[in-house]
Order: sequence, then structure tokens, then C-alpha cells
Amino acid sequence: MALKQELMASSLPWQAANKLGLDALTAFAAAGSGQSTATALTSNCFNVSSGSGGGVILPANTELFVGVNSSGGNVTLYPPVGSAINGGSVNAGFTMTTGKAVFGIPAGTNIIVNMSA
Repeated sequence: MALKQELMASSLPWQAANKLGLDALTAFAAAGSGQSTATALTSNCFNVSSGSGGGVILPANTELFVGVNSSGGNVTLYPPVGSAINGGSVNAGFTMTTGKAVFGIPAGTNIIVNMSA
């Protein structure tokens, strides 16, 4: 998958590049004990590098995302407020196991998330 900057450099309009491309890998520290106190992700390509046992929350405008949990412990990935992950309960978290990667695509208010083996 191309970075947003690469897509724009190849003459793709920025609006399309923002929907199709990835940000550079950005490190985040998980925090909080629920959706309202989780660390807000500001990149669609993320590494949860610390804060095992905490959580991160996806932004409402995510078109697609990839992430990895290298924190050394499990981290909870929360959907945007009012959304669900993999057809589960609204606002419920998804456990990102340490050392695993995730890929996700929103489908309305449901976000389809796949975690690596």
C-alpha cells in the first residue's frame, strides 16, 4: 500500500490520496480503561509501542487502517463512538494481542478488523 505522499507525488488528488493511502508509521502509547479514556489515534498506520493493558480509539473518519501492537501486552482497539467492530456490540473494544498486526476497513458503522496469525 502506498503512502499518501507517494500517491500525491504521482498526481493523484489529495482527496483520493487521503482515502487510499497510508500515513507514515506512527507510534502511540495505549492509555485508559475504556473507550472514553483511550488514546486517540491520529494516523491510519500505527504502532502501539507502549501502554500494554490500555486502549486506543480509531478516528471517526478512518477509511482503512493498519496497525501493530509491540507494547509487550494486550491492548484494546476501540471503534469510533457509535460504531462496532466485526458486528459486535456498539462501542465495544477488540483485543489486539501483543506482537500481532491488524488491518481494518469501515463498512458503515461496522468496522471489519482482521488480526494476523
